[in-house]
Amino acid sequence: MCNISHLSAQLDLLLTLRELPISMNDLQPLINQKIRMCKQLVNCRSFVTVLEYLLAIGNYLNENAGKEKAKGFRLLSLTKLSQLRGRDKNFTLLHALLEQIMLHEPGLATFTQDLAEFETVPGASIKGLTAEVDVLKNEVQKVIQYRKTIRKRNSGAHHPNFSKDLKMAIEKYNVQLEMLTKACDEMKKLYSAILVKFGEPPDQDSQELFGMIYQFLHDFRRAHAETV
Repeated sequence: MCNISHLSAQLDLLLTLRELPISMNDLQPLINQKIRMCKQLVNCRSFVTVLEYLLAIGNYLNENAGKEKAKGFRLLSLTKLSQLRGRDKNFTLLHALLEQIMLHEPGLATFTQDLAEFETVPGASIKGLTAEVDVLKNEVQKVIQYRKTIRKRNSGAHHPNFSKDLKMAIEKYNVQLEMLTKACDEMKKLYSAILVKFGEPPDQDSQELFGMIYQFLHDFRRAHAETV
Protein backbone atom coordinates (compact mmCIF):
# COMPACT_ATOMS: atom_id res chain seq x y z
CA MET A 1 0.00 0.00 0.00
CA CYS A 2 2.97 2.28 0.57
CA ASN A 3 3.58 2.27 -3.18
CA ILE A 4 0.15 3.79 -3.87
CA SER A 5 0.56 7.47 -4.70
CA HIS A 6 -1.41 9.99 -2.65
CA LEU A 7 -2.78 7.14 -0.51
CA SER A 8 -3.90 9.36 2.37
CA ALA A 9 -5.87 11.66 0.07
CA GLN A 10 -7.50 8.71 -1.68
CA LEU A 11 -8.52 7.10 1.62
CA ASP A 12 -10.06 10.39 2.75
CA LEU A 13 -11.90 10.60 -0.56
CA LEU A 14 -13.26 7.05 -0.29
CA LEU A 15 -14.42 7.72 3.28
CA THR A 16 -16.21 10.88 2.13
CA LEU A 17 -17.85 9.05 -0.77
CA ARG A 18 -19.05 6.35 1.59
CA GLU A 19 -20.50 8.75 4.16
CA LEU A 20 -22.10 11.30 1.79
CA PRO A 21 -25.15 9.23 0.78
CA ILE A 22 -25.69 8.13 4.39
CA SER A 23 -25.65 11.72 5.63
CA MET A 24 -27.98 12.88 2.83
CA ASN A 25 -30.43 10.07 3.48
CA ASP A 26 -30.42 10.87 7.20
CA LEU A 27 -31.05 14.58 6.66
CA GLN A 28 -33.82 14.39 4.06
CA PRO A 29 -36.58 12.96 6.33
CA LEU A 30 -35.67 15.37 9.14
CA ILE A 31 -35.97 18.36 6.82
CA ASN A 32 -39.20 16.99 5.34
CA GLN A 33 -40.65 16.67 8.84
CA LYS A 34 -39.78 20.28 9.64
CA ILE A 35 -41.44 21.36 6.39
CA ARG A 36 -44.64 19.50 7.38
CA MET A 37 -44.54 21.05 10.85
CA CYS A 38 -44.07 24.55 9.42
CA LYS A 39 -46.87 24.09 6.87
CA GLN A 40 -49.30 22.84 9.51
CA LEU A 41 -48.50 25.69 11.86
CA VAL A 42 -48.55 28.51 9.33
CA ASN A 43 -51.87 27.29 7.86
CA CYS A 44 -53.61 26.28 11.10
CA ARG A 45 -56.49 28.73 11.54
CA SER A 46 -57.82 26.84 14.58
CA PHE A 47 -54.57 27.45 16.47
CA VAL A 48 -54.85 31.17 15.76
CA THR A 49 -58.44 31.13 17.07
CA VAL A 50 -57.26 29.49 20.30
CA LEU A 51 -54.65 32.23 20.68
CA GLU A 52 -57.39 34.83 20.18
CA TYR A 53 -59.39 33.25 23.02
CA LEU A 54 -56.29 33.34 25.21
CA LEU A 55 -55.65 36.99 24.38
CA ALA A 56 -59.24 37.86 25.26
CA ILE A 57 -58.92 36.10 28.62
CA GLY A 58 -55.62 37.83 29.32
CA ASN A 59 -57.08 41.25 28.53
CA TYR A 60 -60.08 40.53 30.74
CA LEU A 61 -57.69 39.84 33.60
CA ASN A 62 -55.65 42.95 32.74
CA GLU A 63 -58.78 45.10 32.78
CA ASN A 64 -59.75 43.85 36.23
CA ALA A 65 -56.22 44.51 37.42
CA GLY A 66 -56.25 48.04 36.04
CA LYS A 67 -53.74 47.27 33.30
CA GLU A 68 -53.81 48.22 29.64
CA LYS A 69 -55.02 45.77 27.02
CA ALA A 70 -52.35 43.83 25.20
CA LYS A 71 -52.29 43.59 21.42
CA GLY A 72 -50.58 40.23 21.48
CA PHE A 73 -48.19 37.99 23.40
CA ARG A 74 -45.12 35.84 22.87
CA LEU A 75 -45.72 32.16 22.27
CA LEU A 76 -43.41 31.58 25.22
CA SER A 77 -46.44 32.40 27.39
CA LEU A 78 -48.15 29.19 26.29
CA THR A 79 -45.91 27.10 28.53
CA LYS A 80 -46.97 29.11 31.59
CA LEU A 81 -50.72 28.52 31.30
CA SER A 82 -50.68 25.35 33.38
CA GLN A 83 -48.66 27.14 36.09
CA LEU A 84 -51.02 30.09 36.65
CA ARG A 85 -53.61 29.01 39.21
CA GLY A 86 -56.66 30.62 40.76
CA ARG A 87 -58.06 30.23 44.27
CA ASP A 88 -58.76 26.63 43.36
CA LYS A 89 -55.26 25.20 43.04
CA ASN A 90 -56.52 22.59 40.57
CA PHE A 91 -57.91 25.24 38.22
CA THR A 92 -55.31 26.84 35.98
CA LEU A 93 -55.42 29.46 33.24
CA LEU A 94 -55.27 26.55 30.80
CA HIS A 95 -58.52 25.21 32.29
CA ALA A 96 -60.07 28.67 31.96
CA LEU A 97 -59.08 28.73 28.28
CA LEU A 98 -60.59 25.29 27.73
CA GLU A 99 -63.73 26.31 29.62
CA GLN A 100 -64.32 29.30 27.34
CA ILE A 101 -63.68 27.24 24.22
CA MET A 102 -66.12 24.53 25.32
CA LEU A 103 -68.69 27.22 26.11
CA HIS A 104 -68.49 29.09 22.81
CA GLU A 105 -66.89 26.74 20.24
CA PRO A 106 -66.72 23.16 21.58
CA GLY A 107 -65.54 21.86 18.20
CA LEU A 108 -62.39 23.95 18.60
CA ALA A 109 -61.29 21.78 21.53
CA THR A 110 -59.93 19.23 19.08
CA PHE A 111 -57.71 21.79 17.31
CA THR A 112 -54.63 19.79 18.34
CA GLN A 113 -55.53 17.29 15.60
CA ASP A 114 -54.70 20.00 13.05
CA LEU A 115 -51.14 20.00 14.37
CA ALA A 116 -50.50 16.26 14.29
CA GLU A 117 -46.81 16.73 13.42
CA PHE A 118 -46.29 18.22 16.90
CA GLU A 119 -47.36 15.04 18.69
CA THR A 120 -43.71 14.06 19.13
CA VAL A 121 -40.93 16.11 20.71
CA PRO A 122 -39.27 18.30 18.02
CA GLY A 123 -35.81 17.09 17.08
CA ALA A 124 -32.95 19.09 15.61
CA SER A 125 -33.34 22.81 15.03
CA ILE A 126 -33.75 24.32 11.59
CA LYS A 127 -30.51 26.22 12.13
CA GLY A 128 -28.74 22.94 12.94
CA LEU A 129 -30.15 21.15 9.90
CA THR A 130 -29.11 24.05 7.67
CA ALA A 131 -25.59 23.88 9.06
CA GLU A 132 -25.44 20.15 8.30
CA VAL A 133 -26.52 20.78 4.71
CA ASP A 134 -23.73 23.37 4.41
CA VAL A 135 -21.24 20.78 5.66
CA LEU A 136 -22.39 18.38 2.93
CA LYS A 137 -21.95 21.13 0.32
CA ASN A 138 -18.36 21.58 1.45
CA GLU A 139 -17.74 17.83 1.31
CA VAL A 140 -19.03 17.62 -2.25
CA GLN A 141 -16.86 20.59 -3.22
CA LYS A 142 -13.82 18.78 -1.79
CA VAL A 143 -14.60 15.76 -3.96
CA ILE A 144 -14.97 17.98 -7.03
CA GLN A 145 -11.70 19.73 -6.24
CA TYR A 146 -9.94 16.38 -5.80
CA ARG A 147 -11.11 15.25 -9.22
CA LYS A 148 -9.78 18.46 -10.77
CA THR A 149 -6.46 17.89 -9.02
CA ILE A 150 -5.98 14.30 -10.20
CA ARG A 151 -6.84 15.27 -13.76
CA LYS A 152 -3.82 17.61 -13.70
CA ARG A 153 -1.60 14.83 -12.42
CA ASN A 154 -0.58 11.70 -14.22
CA SER A 155 -3.88 9.84 -14.62
CA GLY A 156 -1.96 6.57 -15.02
CA ALA A 157 -1.46 6.58 -11.27
CA HIS A 158 -5.11 5.62 -10.86
CA HIS A 159 -7.23 2.72 -11.96
CA PRO A 160 -8.49 3.32 -15.54
CA ASN A 161 -12.11 3.61 -14.38
CA PHE A 162 -11.34 5.69 -11.27
CA SER A 163 -11.85 9.11 -12.83
CA LYS A 164 -14.96 7.94 -14.69
CA ASP A 165 -16.51 6.43 -11.55
CA LEU A 166 -15.65 9.55 -9.58
CA LYS A 167 -17.33 11.75 -12.17
CA MET A 168 -20.51 9.64 -12.01
CA ALA A 169 -20.50 9.78 -8.21
CA ILE A 170 -20.14 13.57 -8.26
CA GLU A 171 -23.02 13.93 -10.71
CA LYS A 172 -25.21 11.67 -8.56
CA TYR A 173 -24.42 13.49 -5.32
CA ASN A 174 -24.87 16.89 -6.95
CA VAL A 175 -28.42 15.93 -7.91
CA GLN A 176 -29.17 14.70 -4.37
CA LEU A 177 -27.57 17.78 -2.86
CA GLU A 178 -29.60 20.07 -5.10
CA MET A 179 -32.82 18.41 -3.93
CA LEU A 180 -31.68 18.63 -0.30
CA THR A 181 -30.75 22.30 -0.70
CA LYS A 182 -34.11 23.08 -2.28
CA ALA A 183 -35.93 21.40 0.60
CA CYS A 184 -33.73 23.24 3.10
CA ASP A 185 -34.53 26.61 1.49
CA GLU A 186 -38.25 25.81 1.61
CA MET A 187 -37.93 24.88 5.28
CA LYS A 188 -36.20 28.16 6.14
CA LYS A 189 -38.70 30.21 4.14
CA LEU A 190 -41.67 28.57 5.88
CA TYR A 191 -40.12 29.06 9.30
CA SER A 192 -39.48 32.74 8.57
CA ALA A 193 -43.16 33.07 7.63
CA ILE A 194 -44.09 31.55 11.01
CA LEU A 195 -41.93 34.03 12.91
CA VAL A 196 -43.50 36.94 11.04
CA LYS A 197 -47.05 35.63 11.46
CA PHE A 198 -46.77 35.17 15.22
CA GLY A 199 -44.59 38.21 15.86
CA GLU A 200 -41.63 36.21 17.12
CA PRO A 201 -38.02 37.52 16.96
CA PRO A 202 -36.24 36.69 13.68
CA ASP A 203 -33.51 34.85 15.60
CA GLN A 204 -35.96 32.66 17.55
CA ASP A 205 -34.61 29.10 17.61
CA SER A 206 -37.02 26.63 16.02
CA GLN A 207 -36.23 23.87 18.49
CA GLU A 208 -37.24 26.13 21.37
CA LEU A 209 -40.33 27.49 19.61
CA PHE A 210 -41.60 24.10 18.44
CA GLY A 211 -40.83 22.68 21.88
CA MET A 212 -43.06 25.30 23.50
CA ILE A 213 -45.90 24.55 21.09
CA TYR A 214 -45.47 20.82 21.65
CA GLN A 215 -45.73 21.32 25.42
CA PHE A 216 -48.79 23.53 25.10
CA LEU A 217 -50.58 20.99 22.89
CA HIS A 218 -49.66 18.20 25.30
CA ASP A 219 -51.00 20.17 28.29
CA PHE A 220 -54.15 21.16 26.42
CA ARG A 221 -54.93 17.55 25.44
CA ARG A 222 -54.43 16.43 29.02
CA ALA A 223 -56.70 19.18 30.40
CA HIS A 224 -59.33 18.32 27.79
CA ALA A 225 -59.17 14.64 28.70
CA GLU A 226 -59.77 15.54 32.34
CA THR A 227 -63.00 17.38 31.52
CA VAL A 228 -64.67 14.80 29.23
